[in-house]
Amino acid sequence: MEFKVKLNVVNTSANDDNGCKWTGNLKSSSMYNPLKDWRFMKVKIPQSCGKGNELLVARKVQIDTRQFFKGYTEGRRYCNFWPEMLKLKDWPPSDKFENFLPRHCDEFISALPFPEYTDPRAGILNIAVKLPSNVLKPDLGPKTYVGYGIAEELGRGDSVTKLHCDMSDAVNILTHTADVALSDEQHSAIARLRELHRTQDEKEHLQREKLKCPADQFVHRNNEELVPEITNRNKHPSKIDGKLEISWIGKEGSTFPGFSTKKAEETGGALWDIFRREDVPKLEAYLRKHSKEFRHTYCSPVDQVVHPIHDQTFYLTLEHKRKLKEEFGVEPWTFEQRLGEAVFIPAGCPHQVRNLKSCTKVAVDFVSPENVHECLRLTEEFRQLPVNHKAREDKLEIRKMIIYAVDQAIKDLEALVSTIKPEEYPKEAPTRLCVYR
Repeated sequence: MEFKVKLNVVNTSANDDNGCKWTGNLKSSSMYNPLKDWRFMKVKIPQSCGKGNELLVARKVQIDTRQFFKGYTEGRRYCNFWPEMLKLKDWPPSDKFENFLPRHCDEFISALPFPEYTDPRAGILNIAVKLPSNVLKPDLGPKTYVGYGIAEELGRGDSVTKLHCDMSDAVNILTHTADVALSDEQHSAIARLRELHRTQDEKEHLQREKLKCPADQFVHRNNEELVPEITNRNKHPSKIDGKLEISWIGKEGSTFPGFSTKKAEETGGALWDIFRREDVPKLEAYLRKHSKEFRHTYCSPVDQVVHPIHDQTFYLTLEHKRKLKEEFGVEPWTFEQRLGEAVFIPAGCPHQVRNLKSCTKVAVDFVSPENVHECLRLTEEFRQLPVNHKAREDKLEIRKMIIYAVDQAIKDLEALVSTIKPEEYPKEAPTRLCVYR
């Protein structure tokens, strides 16, 4: 399938001259340990940063930092053996990232591929860099995304970033993975619960067809039976459900001298689906047509669709991707992101991600000159959303960026011209005669 905008997955490096890797450690001989390396952050991070997203019910929950990262490496589950998936998103804000982890931040930025575009400080082709120091800048990163994950697609409560569309370009690097194997007992419980979920979906579908109205009461009644209450999680402490396997970043077997992919090459850490811009109308039509088949908050069916993509309430499973191809002839570019790989997502391309392992990703947004027109189009599209819509706010302020970028380009050109001596000026090009017949 051809893309007008090329999507790139590249290997990257985060090694300095002293052998220090961007893995959360300051010693090259140590393996990345989220629990160990984030422990000191607990006393420095505001309490509000200790909130994670519980993915089964799609809501924020309060959790101790140590418990979160213990679950990252050991796994968490409910009393019915269903995996509990947590995600820490967009943390910390870019200014706090630089303050709390200055060396890590510097190493990450220096390791970014295509720094002319991606460097958030000095990228010559990054329009966002052109804003002067006295102007409020948008928060373009770097930011970390820390989330649990398993290889099996659950259908409910998967560790996913739901389908959405970014206003600017972005690069996302997978810096660490941890694979927790599920026990046979847990596999059996998951299979049994998935069958119950399938039966519930069929009943709700028949109920809607019969009554021709949303079956809200039916949904909530069954959710109480199938979805455990988060408030009771302390009654069922976390347990290790299988053998823990860690993939790390090091020197041995590296394609590039900072990221070891020897263990990580066996399986990817995250599954990406990226759609073409020209397929967006058909994708939106499919989501509106099948919206009741998706679940969001508290595992209830999606009851309202303002914008199928900007609402960020849909994740297309394998079954939905199959139906999308059959009904509309649309399919995404699907691939696995491996340890140390950077994924470039062009502005305006809808995408979704599912963690196949517990993953730590670091992402930076940037504005390329080639996609300024798309950023402008998306800004107008977001402005047409309802006032209370979470995606309506113009956080990028692309018009302001363009004005300052043009102003800076003129200043650079004037400075360059002033250094040229008169005798070095190019001679006037000869006049060409055009003859029309």
